[in-house]
Amino acid sequence: MLPQSRLAPDQERSVVRCAMTKYVILISLDWERPQDGRSSLGTASIAASLKTANIPFDLIEAAVNDHDFDDKAFQQQVMQQIDLRNSEGHECLVGIGAFIWNEPVTQQLTQAIHNSTSAAIVLGGPQISYAKAGDLERLYPFADVFVRGHGEKAMVALATGALPDDLGIHFAGQTDLGKKAEYTLEELPSPYLTGILQPGKKVRWETMRGCPFKCSFCQHRSSTDRYKLKNHQLDFERIVKEARLFAQSGVERISILDPIFHLDVKRTVELLILFNEIGLTAELALQCRFESVKDEFLDALRGLNVVLEFGLQTAIENEGKLIGRPNDLTKAEAVIQKLKARNIRFEVSLIYGLPGQTLASFKKSLSWCWEQGVENIRAWPLMILRGTELDHQREEYGLIESSDEAIPHVVASNSFSHTEYLQMQALADACNPENIQVAHISNKPPKELNHAIFYRA
Repeated sequence: MLPQSRLAPDQERSVVRCAMTKYVILISLDWERPQDGRSSLGTASIAASLKTANIPFDLIEAAVNDHDFDDKAFQQQVMQQIDLRNSEGHECLVGIGAFIWNEPVTQQLTQAIHNSTSAAIVLGGPQISYAKAGDLERLYPFADVFVRGHGEKAMVALATGALPDDLGIHFAGQTDLGKKAEYTLEELPSPYLTGILQPGKKVRWETMRGCPFKCSFCQHRSSTDRYKLKNHQLDFERIVKEARLFAQSGVERISILDPIFHLDVKRTVELLILFNEIGLTAELALQCRFESVKDEFLDALRGLNVVLEFGLQTAIENEGKLIGRPNDLTKAEAVIQKLKARNIRFEVSLIYGLPGQTLASFKKSLSWCWEQGVENIRAWPLMILRGTELDHQREEYGLIESSDEAIPHVVASNSFSHTEYLQMQALADACNPENIQVAHISNKPPKELNHAIFYRA
């Protein structure tokens, strides 16, 4: 039996519909990679919006793959913070970002908060945004409110009681329309410029969100056919100011999380020219797509410290069709030659465990990379993310997931056995030698350390 929601649909709940501003407690349960900064950019962006709106909040962060992480101790920390704010006379609103890597912790934490406090629980993030309409209460029986899509304006609205219809908010127990937040991103405040995040040696950054392509394994794919690039871009002047801050702060590496950094070539070139002019020397890790690379983009990279990360996923035509990710290998080969001629560092990522893939075909994808002289190949296991097309094709392709991993991934299908999967995994580990070194130091397997970011929003 599901627990009764504390947000009765027929009542004017004080938790959101009253004049008193709520005290927001933001929870970030991230998955940390050695090459990225520690703080969650998404949660920090929500915090920046709360700060700009003069809404009181606390930010509690942890990395669930940290060897020191203790879920019980973290629960206690959250409970103590709720008790503290309640003792000061505040009503609390607890916001949690739900991702595939923190699913078990989120379930336990929401139950503990529900059973021990009066705080309302708000869940957002990909696990919420891509859940089927009508499924949220079943999946998260202890949550009170759900937010699909961008969460910045929704958390401000929930804290103040102003509830427009376009913010993707769903209250437990009410009819779930499955709507996501719809608004342009240009007016969102910066977590760096507002002081929520202090630039360290390594930072995460974004200049836009979303992707117009339709890869069946990816949650970045647009939820609508009305994809308008400008609506998904952050303010240009904000980006320039952040870049200046990073240059002045001596940041050494910037992981830019844009699914495809160079979609808007004109805007991208303008940004790169400005990065050069302000003296941004940090290594810029840029997500790219071979078919979208233009010469003016490559020319604008001159003088910058960049590494381009291309998600090829597979070099096999049929596999590309099955996942909605066809590759123009002729175009890819031409781009690789241009990168080499310009001495631009790059790497190519593959996925093993794809529908229709075999051990032999995975070897062929690797061979294609070697034939092109790709020096840095990254190969990651396939994850089935909630709400993706692949999520609905499990039975069709006989996809079987691991049951003993923090992040489940496909370990067998109707085209490869578990034994063949282990052979693909060994080949992938051989392509990622630095992962093995890190794993030796931290006692964590390489796939558990680094592959999660490959699918992040």
